[in-house]
Amino acid sequence: MKSRFAGAIAGLTAAALLATGCAGQNDDAKSPDAAKPAAPAGNGVEALEAAQILEKAKAALTQAKSFHFKGSMKADEGKIGLDFKIAGEDVFGTMSLDGPKVQLLAVDGKKYIKPDAAFWKMSGGAEQGPVVAQLVGDRWVLVKAGDKSFEGMFSTTDVSELLEPEGTVTKGAVKDVDGKPAITLTDGGADGGTLYIATTGEPYPLKLEGPTPADGALTFTEFGETFADIKAPATADVVDLEKLKK
Repeated sequence: MKSRFAGAIAGLTAAALLATGCAGQNDDAKSPDAAKPAAPAGNGVEALEAAQILEKAKAALTQAKSFHFKGSMKADEGKIGLDFKIAGEDVFGTMSLDGPKVQLLAVDGKKYIKPDAAFWKMSGGAEQGPVVAQLVGDRWVLVKAGDKSFEGMFSTTDVSELLEPEGTVTKGAVKDVDGKPAITLTDGGADGGTLYIATTGEPYPLKLEGPTPADGALTFTEFGETFADIKAPATADVVDLEKLKK
């Protein structure tokens, strides 16, 4: 479940190269004497086989319609930072690679990217990168439909890819994830990691760890939430790289 991220980053870097080549405290907190809420009921997934649990988790995430995942993963290209909010086919978030960052936005059937100056320099070189960065400025770059180089960046946010195992999945023990009990599923693939799935409430995936602590981890939260920052940018804030080249 880990190497999928590495592949996505490789595609991201290649796409950028192609582009530059062309161009407080809660006041409502209850007092210590307040009655504690009842513990959530178990959802029964821990009694299922590993493959069944994984399918339950995928289905729950799909049915939630929205969620937020955040963390980092290690790849050959360096440390990958991921922070994305997903709402069906719509996406908003940031991907970083040892410093350089690029924002991704998919909304209303259109896709956009917004690399920072460091990313343009990393991908386009010391001479061409800054030129492209200045041309684009703080605007979104429209990704043309069918542009496989740019569209490949968005594979990182694909739920089916995120949770797809590389090898045989094995069920482990129930462990605690931020105060919530979760059953562990370990991917037996060479680059496989461990997925933690809630055993109470909906069987959401709560955390995805790499094979070792150095490989990083992702956490999943805000299931079913509405994200105000997933919205179409203003026309003036969008640029077409093809037109800039003319």
